[in-house]
Amino acid sequence: MTGRRTATATSMGTVMSIAAPADTDPETFSAAAQAAFTCLRHADDVFSPFKAASPVSRIRDGRLPLADLAEHPDAAWIRAVLDICSALKAQSGGAFDAWAVGDPPAFDPCGAVKGWAAEQAGAALSAHGVTRHSLGAGGDVRVRGGCGDRPWRVGITDPHRPGRLLAVAELRDGAVATSGTAERGAHIWDPKAGRPASYLSQVTVIGPSLTWADGYATAAMALGAQAFDWLGALAERTAYDALVVDRRTGVRWTPGMPKHVPALASAG
Repeated sequence: MTGRRTATATSMGTVMSIAAPADTDPETFSAAAQAAFTCLRHADDVFSPFKAASPVSRIRDGRLPLADLAEHPDAAWIRAVLDICSALKAQSGGAFDAWAVGDPPAFDPCGAVKGWAAEQAGAALSAHGVTRHSLGAGGDVRVRGGCGDRPWRVGITDPHRPGRLLAVAELRDGAVATSGTAERGAHIWDPKAGRPASYLSQVTVIGPSLTWADGYATAAMALGAQAFDWLGALAERTAYDALVVDRRTGVRWTPGMPKHVPALASAG
């Protein structure tokens, strides 16, 4: 079997792409893709700090007190993301802090939202009958079910050579999340230093869920010099592995990464 069915849309300030094996029923694929994109657009409406009417904008300027969330129609979504942000803050020792982004500090959960929203969109694809798919969200990817009889192949960009790949991950089910400075500059906030994080060039995290892979990659960028040790400890207790590009020490990865990126097995 060759070829794929594909669909793209713009949401959350980036390009969202969906792919499924060529033997996927076209009408089923079209309906599922529209459901996924609708999910992503709604997530943008709820969580964008750039839309004045969004709940996130209203939370950050005090118009929507957290005590009033129970009455909001999107309360379940908002609470889910707030819980994820709290967990990431605790696990990273405060390096990821959605309540201390920017100068002056403000509430901005974007570091956790994109991966979580993509997970919801992937679930919508499966619920609408497209159980084998790849969903790309601005460089982060969630795959399910394999691509026919093969795993999905996900490129990891080289931050020091624009347009080229550093490595290729192969997986049937899971997530690949990359955070870095190559495309958007130093855009991840380091709340402890009170400035954008720029110590590392790039962090890629691979694991079961894009929610956590994305959050862990963002937190690692904020951790800077402590990131690799933190990611190593994370890999020991969870199913998430990482590849770190450091201007000072080069490319390093946690022990489990070669099972996702076969080329690393022979790289030493």
